[in-house]
Amino acid sequence: MMTDYSNTDPGMLQFVNQFYAAPQVGFAAVGLDNARAMLDAFPDMVDLPAVEIGEVRDIEVTGADGPLKARLYVPANVKPNSPALIFYHGGGWVMGGLDSHDRPCRRICAVGDIVVLAVDYRLAPEHAFPAAVDDAVAAFHWACENADKLGIDKTKLAVGGDSAGGNIAASIALSLRGDVRGEPAFQLLIYPALQAFGKTQSHERFGQGYALDKADMNFFITSYAGENANTSKDARLWPLLADDFKNAPPAYIITAGQDPLQDDGIQYASQLEKSGINATHKHYPSMTHGFCSMTALSPDALQALEDAARYVGAVLRA
Repeated sequence: MMTDYSNTDPGMLQFVNQFYAAPQVGFAAVGLDNARAMLDAFPDMVDLPAVEIGEVRDIEVTGADGPLKARLYVPANVKPNSPALIFYHGGGWVMGGLDSHDRPCRRICAVGDIVVLAVDYRLAPEHAFPAAVDDAVAAFHWACENADKLGIDKTKLAVGGDSAGGNIAASIALSLRGDVRGEPAFQLLIYPALQAFGKTQSHERFGQGYALDKADMNFFITSYAGENANTSKDARLWPLLADDFKNAPPAYIITAGQDPLQDDGIQYASQLEKSGINATHKHYPSMTHGFCSMTALSPDALQALEDAARYVGAVLRA
């Protein structure tokens, strides 16, 4: 299908043009090691400098198969029993880490006035599905068990993430419903991947030419969950396959209008609303996938991330 950039944000179009000007286009084409290096280099290219906050501390949390690196972000003038967000980074389940998403985590902490705990879950293909989800669950339970040490209120503990991290956050938001050890109070999903690739109109319409191409999406999901991932019926992998959405935590969902994943977030918000769950859906028609980490390219991208942070902070403090 032909690309149409007539409604594309100028900053996003600048990024798209640079993306396709590379000698080898896309993450799949350059290979895993180079793809990881590309994502790690993105913040200095497209994101505003890191904001100052009260404290940033590298710690360890308990994962499903041993300790995991994590990073704790504490706002200035933090009060005891602070609300908090556990953040799972994007990167197609195969890339990214604490440094690639340091800047958005800092900004969410500062603007939302909440503690943020970023978790460096195990990546595929070295650790295939469900390792990342298992780590996310274990880290959530660890945070609940160590709430006093962290200075947070475990009853006001949200989960969130962007792209693949949004997939993980939604997965555990649903799977931990009613868990006596603790369950998420809220879910912040930023252009999440929530169903098998190739199943929606937006997968087809925006699957080429918008810096998240079909080849890359297939590379990500097969690296994470194998060649049969797109036919899997496991709701831990594809949260939109859940039997029901009753008693899910309320949500703030961001979608981009020029993103193959936009229908995923739209449909998830609809499913929550049908189940009586408060789902605030913010759609940004001129934006492409990843825009909340491209705040240097567009003031609207910065506004979107800060609006989300304010909303989450206000809801958790209510």
